[in-house]
Amino acid sequence: MNTRAALLAGLFASVMATASCGESVFRVPAEPSGPSSLSDLLLPRLSGSWGGTLALTGIAGGTGPARAAGAVECVGAAFDEVVGEINDHTLSITQASSELTAKLVSTTTGLACDYKGRLGAGNTFVLHAERCTQVTLAFLCPDGRTRELDLVGSSVTATFDDPINPRTIQGTAAHTYNVEEGGNPLGALVANHSFPGLTRR
Repeated sequence: MNTRAALLAGLFASVMATASCGESVFRVPAEPSGPSSLSDLLLPRLSGSWGGTLALTGIAGGTGPARAAGAVECVGAAFDEVVGEINDHTLSITQASSELTAKLVSTTTGLACDYKGRLGAGNTFVLHAERCTQVTLAFLCPDGRTRELDLVGSSVTATFDDPINPRTIQGTAAHTYNVEEGGNPLGALVANHSFPGLTRR
């Protein structure tokens, strides 16, 4: 009897030692380490260089409705004369998950803005300028005086055609300019543009 008791005690001790060295059957399993529900693999691939044309569709702001009465009316008139004008642009996008950084450059004027933004719902994204180039545009008014325009801000609202592998981007861009005369601020102007289809370059 003592031998049998000793055998059972030894067997019990051996099982307990094995259990204590191995994984506990009562341990809560670890969280899965696979991709999240919003996997980067399922996000649209927008990184890269895009190119196409932007068309001036109209202006608003300081030279807007009352162009004949304001101090910057000649600038408004000059923009009115070129509504519909088309210029080539490049849009360079860097993507980190749903966050975007971008640079939009006019190949005609050299004006450029650096943007930050993010993806939205329904194949959309929005960008807001962090910094724009300090290139001054000069306008000569009929009265002989000069107006200077400095690009100080911009925003881009866009949609794209495919939820994973976009081929075209379309939308609008609004550029904000400060209007000055000899360094003295006179007002502001917002030039609105549309782009029907930027494609990969």
